[in-house]
Amino acid sequence: MITTGAKYFYGLAVGAFVAAFFYAIASNGGEIGMNALLGALTFGYKGGTGDQFGYAVLMALAATALFLGIVTSAFRDADAVAQAELLQLDAPPVAAVPQGANYWPVIAAFGGGTVAVGVMIGSQMVFLGVGVLAAATFEWATRAWSERVTGDAEVNRVVRNRVMFPVEIPVLSVVAIAVFVLSISRILLALPKGGSYAVFGLVPAIILLIGWLISARSRLNRNLVAGLLLVGGIAVLATGIIGASVGPRHIEKHHEEGSLGVPHR
Repeated sequence: MITTGAKYFYGLAVGAFVAAFFYAIASNGGEIGMNALLGALTFGYKGGTGDQFGYAVLMALAATALFLGIVTSAFRDADAVAQAELLQLDAPPVAAVPQGANYWPVIAAFGGGTVAVGVMIGSQMVFLGVGVLAAATFEWATRAWSERVTGDAEVNRVVRNRVMFPVEIPVLSVVAIAVFVLSISRILLALPKGGSYAVFGLVPAIILLIGWLISARSRLNRNLVAGLLLVGGIAVLATGIIGASVGPRHIEKHHEEGSLGVPHR
């Protein structure tokens, strides 16, 4: 009996193979003949396939889906009852229940949308979307793994933090500092000269004041601190984006004068 998951992979394999077959014929000039048919069926060994790259991608998808379907059929969709029968257990193992809400799928969807927008706007948005997708996929996979390490949710959380904090904290710190510096620089360039001086003096003073308040009040609610930092970061980022869209202010160029008072050209 074919399992439910295997049916999906087998169907995907058949669909990718059919798509590769017709793509090979269509990209070969649309000529339907024995040469085109044999080329599409024999991976180009006995005939032409037109666009070899697209044909290879679709055939690779078909082969991968077929392999996953076979593996899924062999392991019976990781069915708990089948595993218990194989291990000769009286009852199937208890499945671990995910704890809390998982926001990484939403972030991954945002990354996918950024890639789609970047295709129309520019390569920088594409790189940003790919980076968000990669980070969301990595974090999502790590969370799925950590939630099933043991049956205790607290132990799973400790294991996850022990593995991920040495990676997350340095990376997030570098990203946050880079975004903050870039945003502030866009703001300083967009504002008039006097406004730039004011921002340059007020922003460090505000950061110093907030840091002093947090250190002085040891019992301050962590959610409140996180909320303030989040709001401040979003405000700086949004202002930096506005400053980048406005562009830098006009800066007058000063000509250097030589020893005889003649400007250099």
